[in-house]
Amino acid sequence: MSELKPWEQVPDKWKQPSKEFDGRVVHNKKELVNYSSSSHIRIWYNNQAEGYEMHSHDAMEAFICIQNNYEIHANNHEYNLKEGDILFIPPNMLHEYINDKVGVRFIYLIEMNQFFNSQDYKSIEPLFFNAFLCNEETCPDIYAEVYKLFMDMNSVYFTNANFWETTVYSKMYQIFVAIAKHSENLVKSEITSPSQSINRINALLRYVDINYSEEISTEQAAEYTGFSKFHFMRLFKLQTGYTFHDYLTLKRIHIAEELLITEKPITEIAFQTGFNTLPSFCRAFKKYTNYSPSEYKKLRLNSNDVNHTNV
Repeated sequence: MSELKPWEQVPDKWKQPSKEFDGRVVHNKKELVNYSSSSHIRIWYNNQAEGYEMHSHDAMEAFICIQNNYEIHANNHEYNLKEGDILFIPPNMLHEYINDKVGVRFIYLIEMNQFFNSQDYKSIEPLFFNAFLCNEETCPDIYAEVYKLFMDMNSVYFTNANFWETTVYSKMYQIFVAIAKHSENLVKSEITSPSQSINRINALLRYVDINYSEEISTEQAAEYTGFSKFHFMRLFKLQTGYTFHDYLTLKRIHIAEELLITEKPITEIAFQTGFNTLPSFCRAFKKYTNYSPSEYKKLRLNSNDVNHTNV
């Protein structure tokens, strides 16, 4: 008798309704999702004592921790999931699973490009700048509803029920409607006058002007303004046109541009402007200016025609 593959070593109730899957396909950290039965959905019952290295895919992913804890890194953030926690990972976001123990979790891979490109999504987009954690603590108003909707998906998917794909999409859209309701509740609980909001954001911008070299997370910035993280991200993007992370990085790059025409070594400039490593500085500088720091330094010393970043 041939040895069962890892994804086949699950209770009969949770085995894949279609048998065509034969392993993951990942190339240069990009996973080509193998959906179920000519659909755009794959739901896994996962009890493997192994993790998955950094990767991304076009599918939206939802992860529900059922038994034991689980560690996920997504978009440079660490999430330590407890039983019952639900984590949403937007399409094309790099993430990895850190795991060395047996447990149980459900993994949902659903192609949702139409929704993520829709106008409706814009109203909740700040919640998905990073992975979105939903549990009884972070989303007490909608958690039970969202959890039940995912369990309803399991019921139709694993039994291969009639119209299971349509039903799963229907449940998924109900979940996004619930998340929109949650975001409205957050905003209502933090209503301030437009002038107060502007003043708080401006105070933060002045703080960043002075402390750009310090480690300032989005959470710390939100706390500085007195807004919840979601409300802060929404207001900051509205007022500046940038996410806080992009604004802080651009500020650091702008300062670095001026320092590069001095005699200071590039490594010293990297640390002086708040970057933890020289490679991270070089990557960010190249991303925002299209030049490496050394290329930019040479161009600035020989010409005044180089465009500068501005925030």
